[in-house]
Amino acid sequence: MKSKVLSTLAALAMGLGLVLVTATASSATANIPCSANRTVGSGSLTRVIPTTSSGSSDCYLVQGNSGNGVRALQRALVYCEGYSVGSSGVDGSYGPATKSAVLSFQRGNGLTADGQYGNQTRNWIEFLSTNYNPPASAYYFCTRY
Repeated sequence: MKSKVLSTLAALAMGLGLVLVTATASSATANIPCSANRTVGSGSLTRVIPTTSSGSSDCYLVQGNSGNGVRALQRALVYCEGYSVGSSGVDGSYGPATKSAVLSFQRGNGLTADGQYGNQTRNWIEFLSTNYNPPASAYYFCTRY
């Protein structure tokens, strides 16, 4: 019964000229903004990543977002990846300079360059370890999620 309903719906969609779209490999595939951050890992692999308020790393950040999730991303971009996030530095505001840094990071790593932080970018970027607190240390320990 279930397969017959699906077949009928597919035929109806084709008959109406509708196109069913699947998700692309965009970097921002999550549906919830990263509004917080959390520590993951242990020992020398401990790092701070952007998360939702409930602690999920399946989240996104775009220009206009602000808060601790943005701070975790900016710290990763500045201290681990070597990008500038603007003259204000790590300020928790996803402005044009942070978007530009994300775009540069994405292009440099062969990712879909949309300037948005999401699952794809999260899996490639290195996050700053909680064992090192910039700028007090000249050495930063960074690892991927």
